[in-house]
Amino acid sequence: MEATPRLKLSELNRDWIDGISASSFYRRVSRRIDKIAACSAEELKRGVLIAEIDPIKFSAAFMAALHLEVPIILANPHWRKREWQAVGDQVSPAVVYGQCPRQLTEGQAKECMRPYSILIPTGGSSGTVKFAVHSWSSLVTASQGLAQFLGKESLHACCMLPLYHVSGIMQLVRTWTTGGRLFFISFKAFLCGERPDFDSHTLCLSLVPTQLHRLVQDPSAHDYLSRVRAIFVGGAAVQAKLAEQAYVSRLPIVLSYGMTETAGMVTALPIADFLSGQLSSGQPLPHATIKVITENGRTCSVGSIGRIEVQTQALFLGYQNCNSSNYDTTTFLTDDQGFVDMQGKLHVLGRIDRIINSGAEKIDPKEVESVLLGSNLIKEVLVVGWPDAEWGERLVAIYTSSKQVQIDAELESWMRNNLAAYKRPKLMLRVDQLPLTENGKILHRELKKLIIHA
Repeated sequence: MEATPRLKLSELNRDWIDGISASSFYRRVSRRIDKIAACSAEELKRGVLIAEIDPIKFSAAFMAALHLEVPIILANPHWRKREWQAVGDQVSPAVVYGQCPRQLTEGQAKECMRPYSILIPTGGSSGTVKFAVHSWSSLVTASQGLAQFLGKESLHACCMLPLYHVSGIMQLVRTWTTGGRLFFISFKAFLCGERPDFDSHTLCLSLVPTQLHRLVQDPSAHDYLSRVRAIFVGGAAVQAKLAEQAYVSRLPIVLSYGMTETAGMVTALPIADFLSGQLSSGQPLPHATIKVITENGRTCSVGSIGRIEVQTQALFLGYQNCNSSNYDTTTFLTDDQGFVDMQGKLHVLGRIDRIINSGAEKIDPKEVESVLLGSNLIKEVLVVGWPDAEWGERLVAIYTSSKQVQIDAELESWMRNNLAAYKRPKLMLRVDQLPLTENGKILHRELKKLIIHA
């Protein structure tokens, strides 16, 4: 961990975030510094949790904690009871900005927070909330790698992703470290035609496939989107049909591969390659190395499918209160399969486990199944991810029930109270028998018939 100050207050004396002057933002940061600094040194080891909905308030709290070099915990203000319970098992912050359950600040964390750490939430390989522990150094390294890929000019961003998400917080880091400008616009407002008052040719957008899908359906957005500097797309696989629509519209798409554990992108496909019809996750960025390895750890030959391994100085330091054998100081063995082509470009084929990636959120189907069964409205349930142009994968729940009457309204109410919105199935199918073999394996042909004819 770095021991030198990561932020001097004097560095805030520039107009950085649109909608607030440098002096006003400086005052906001200063007030938060005073509040945090009032805690004892022992209390500050528990960190500062930020769950602000307003992105400017979020940014001010982040920069204040960064200046004081105390642990920072990024959190989703829309989490429900289940997620907050998982958070409480890992951290007990001394200071909270935004909304979170009161008991979260009253307990004791199971493990001391690493000094200077920045905890970014991820579904990981379990689909439940856990925190990837980064440092300011790892985030800056990732930012510099992308800046080198694009050229050394300042990176300006229009952020439509939440700052607790790695793809959101990295826009803050990139614009800060490269001297760029940061614009916050809600995706809903962007869909309705709101645009930054800034030269679009120098502006970068970061989108998840769900957002890109909605924008390509809107012809009025195509002219603006075609003029921005770059549109980074990550968080989930981009379906071929969606990529084709973006290609036809001549959008400056940068397909990429990355994850919370690597502080975002570690590979990227140049815009020119995408607009020439190529579809891949591109080559490694300057700060990363990618390998595809066999089960015995050997590097796969060109075109051979294996497990993706990432080497980067932007790698996380581990999971909070959680051990994993998948990484060391610079190497991370992912749960993704893929291959490298003759040009050294990575093609990602999907996950090696059942985790569903829907709208850039990782979801454990077993958790959703458990919640649905807990309603006592159904007998059996199978939750799967199904390819979807908008969501990457959409959640489908297939269930049996002893009740002959419709229970959709009751189930919907139960899910609203017990599952975060992104974990709720998009399609509920009642069947007489689940499409499973005697030993519990999915009958994919029968599953496909059920969903197609739904």
